[in-house]
Amino acid sequence: MHRYLFWALMILPWLVLALYLARPKDDPRVTAFVLVSLVIHLGIIINIRRKSVGMTVAETFKAFVPFWGRKEYKRLYFHEV
Repeated sequence: MHRYLFWALMILPWLVLALYLARPKDDPRVTAFVLVSLVIHLGIIINIRRKSVGMTVAETFKAFVPFWGRKEYKRLYFHEV
């Protein structure tokens, strides 16, 4: 997955969430559905990026830990494929 496509797909769900929260409130079950959909979408995108960069699942989780997985973080988010 190209780096810029990855970033576009990472930003898009947050934009949708911001627009959803800016409108009048509805049933709380709908809000839960939107939040669960956001987490699933981001998980799928990170998994696709992880596979295209060639990282293991352990390295991916290490990338989320501040200061410890700095090299993995750079590789996951900024490495050109």
